[in-house]
Amino acid sequence: MLKKTPWIETFSLAALLSVAAHAFADEPEPTTGVLSVRIWNIQSDKGQIGCSLYSKSDGFPSDSAKADQRMFVRLAEGKATCTFQGVQPGVYAVSVMHDEDKNEKLKTSMVGRPQEWWGVSNDVPPERFGPPKYDKATFKFDGGSKAIKVKLRR
Repeated sequence: MLKKTPWIETFSLAALLSVAAHAFADEPEPTTGVLSVRIWNIQSDKGQIGCSLYSKSDGFPSDSAKADQRMFVRLAEGKATCTFQGVQPGVYAVSVMHDEDKNEKLKTSMVGRPQEWWGVSNDVPPERFGPPKYDKATFKFDGGSKAIKVKLRR
């Protein structure tokens, strides 16, 4: 046999659930934003520009398969812009390459030296014996809309 619940207990439970639902509804949802990467120092209009957005060091700067987002854009008159949509607030780094042969990979020599133009956020140069470090290339993204510039180098 079911036990009858006094109406006061039922009312209190309903009020509690109503307050809890209202509290969760008032929490702002995380805003996503748009990050535009303007690339400069492009030496020719041959090929395409590849941009990768990283929220962690794993894969940065050359393994774009591990990037949060990746895209290729056309270039014209020495200008190109990669626009990442739906970016959550956080800390990021960007790597860019001028993919002249359109193979979607940065061409390197036998010892790993880039043979195509490349760049990273904050225009961080390569380390003495390796690529730029993620920590030096990071920037804070608060959501909304932000534009950064990346200079290509060889």
